[in-house]
Amino acid sequence: MLITPSVEPSGAWQRIFSNGFRPLFLVCALQALAVMGVWLLYLAGVVGLNLPSGWSAMAWHGHEMLFGFVGAAVGGFLLAAVSKWTGRVPVHGLALMALTLLWLCGRLVVWSGTDSLALLVIANTGYWVMLTALIGREVLVSGNRRNLVVVLALAIMSLFSLMFQLGWVDRVHLLESQVLLIALMISLIGGRITPAFTRNWLVRRQVPQARMPSPFGWVDKIALAASIVATLAWVAGLPEVITGTVLLVAGVMQIMRLLRWRGLMSLSEPLLFALHLGYLWVGIGFVLLGLSEFSTAISKTAGIHALGVGAMAGMILAVAARAALGHTNRELRAGVLVSLAFLAIHLAALARVLAALIPQYSWLLMVLAGCVWLVSFALFAVRYLPILIGPEESLSQALKREKAKLKPGT
Repeated sequence: MLITPSVEPSGAWQRIFSNGFRPLFLVCALQALAVMGVWLLYLAGVVGLNLPSGWSAMAWHGHEMLFGFVGAAVGGFLLAAVSKWTGRVPVHGLALMALTLLWLCGRLVVWSGTDSLALLVIANTGYWVMLTALIGREVLVSGNRRNLVVVLALAIMSLFSLMFQLGWVDRVHLLESQVLLIALMISLIGGRITPAFTRNWLVRRQVPQARMPSPFGWVDKIALAASIVATLAWVAGLPEVITGTVLLVAGVMQIMRLLRWRGLMSLSEPLLFALHLGYLWVGIGFVLLGLSEFSTAISKTAGIHALGVGAMAGMILAVAARAALGHTNRELRAGVLVSLAFLAIHLAALARVLAALIPQYSWLLMVLAGCVWLVSFALFAVRYLPILIGPEESLSQALKREKAKLKPGT
């Protein structure tokens, strides 16, 4: 159970804007359904897309997934997490309303196909700049220097957004770079919370120390260092042999890192095991991207979607499901619907990667991946929208439930 400093909302609107995870996880789930639904209809030739000037259909899809869907998820998680990191009251009220409104305006101007660069920059890049400022303020005021790297990553994403809107660089390459940057954030933050949550869970089950996740060590350091270098190499467009080699090293080390966290021991708890499964795609994605630098038989699209669908969407579902329960004082248990949502998103990732690797079945597998994605986020929405807009479980109820767990025979 996770109890953080909070404000007492006096009504439904104040409750929704009492913590960043509520409005931003809400729009994140709706965006996941809307973008994929429209994209499948576009691929089938049923609908057209209103594209801003200079944007391709692929650029639209990538932008709305990475800067829209993932952007909302990043904001929701960090605004909730920074309160726990710093011990401060969560960002709430007018500041959170303004941030959410910027995100919504970003979707409006992109989906309308406007040619106004000013509107695109103000709404889309404005969201990232404001998010960076809010997180940066909380980190700096509290003296929480450990998480300044998160502020740096958000600042880079703000720059990426600006470069994308203005068309300063190849938009597709920038989207690929954004994928690697987000994967790097997963390595930093997911690599912190996954073994920690696993250790806590195993401690409650009185598992011997020898079977606990390994502490942070040289494997973790090499995995993170290689991932940083691989990301920089990809962004800079270094020679294929260099980029491919570093990506392969990063992927192998990320998988080795994951194996040290005793993930299989959490198989009976989907809410925890989903974190391990999502992180696995980080290693797989880096390996596939590395191989694509050496062989044309391996499409880089396979690696990009292993990271985009498997790692990002998989971790978003796992983290959002856990955070929403924890920050509303509910029991950390997945339940049937969310367990099925976890299963569906990883099947979607597998199908999308195979679509890139087996060209003769590409169309069928892409449609399958998109449909299963929709099932996954529909299940998540059905289960979590009432939690995101509803009241917290009272502290007395939460404590009563925890005491009941401690009784013999329960």
